[in-house]
Amino acid sequence: MELHWPLILFTFFVCLASGILFAQGLLTTLGKGKKMQTVSLAASLVTLAIGGIAVFLHLQHWERIFNGFGHITSGITLEFIGCVIFFIALVIFFLMMRRSETGEAPKWCGIMAMVVGVAMVVVMGDSYLMPALPAWNTPLLIVFYVCNMIFMSGFAGIIIAAFVGEEDAKELMVKIALIGSVLEVVAVLAYGFVVTSQAGAYTDLGMYFDPTLPDVAMVNVAAIINVMSGNMALPFWLGSIIVGGIAPIALAFLATKAKDVKGAMPYAIGGIVCATIGGICWRCILYVVAISVFAVF
Repeated sequence: MELHWPLILFTFFVCLASGILFAQGLLTTLGKGKKMQTVSLAASLVTLAIGGIAVFLHLQHWERIFNGFGHITSGITLEFIGCVIFFIALVIFFLMMRRSETGEAPKWCGIMAMVVGVAMVVVMGDSYLMPALPAWNTPLLIVFYVCNMIFMSGFAGIIIAAFVGEEDAKELMVKIALIGSVLEVVAVLAYGFVVTSQAGAYTDLGMYFDPTLPDVAMVNVAAIINVMSGNMALPFWLGSIIVGGIAPIALAFLATKAKDVKGAMPYAIGGIVCATIGGICWRCILYVVAISVFAVF
């Protein structure tokens, strides 16, 4: 499948927005990150809006999106509902924060933020599960999005904490960044192994090319699907694993040695850059290996 950049950017920014909200929710639940609340909510809203704009660019006739909303279980409907609930959660969090005498949102708002953050990426991932695309039709797609969300939440939390001077958030956010980095590597490796092992889903059928294009050569499925040693091996190992996983682990570890949150900020910025490169690289690979099973569907 060709690269659909609007959807690639949509999934990336939704993971980032959910990660920021998740990080703030965790801090609020633990009674930390008071100074970060406003900036975190604003950053989460802006990144969600960017993702929303990106997904609209994917539609040639965006005004027809309302036809899709007529099917309550369709992926685009569930994503829209998720975005609306996400926005409502942001508003509730902000209003409860402003209403509080201490200027800090209650702990239940933190729990709500974490639940909404995780639920949003789960709903988004579920909308891409489809039997016609074996490379996507696995729960590991949802697992990847959740791990990617946690991965970016820690680094984004460090940056926001450093921006507002919130020292009590540093230790927790660094730990989340380190744990998320490890989870990201494990999730991508596991997903890569599963994708590589799915070549039989095409070759066992005996016909895996588009029957409407008889003059087009048959696709070398094994070379494309094998992300670990096939055509996609270099971007997989260099982009997704080394730059997108191992480098952030090293940066998160270095951040643990920083004396204060300001000192951890350069490592967090590097981590976010690596997360962006690795995350988009893996998303691009997922589109390359998304070969439809035309013979059945």
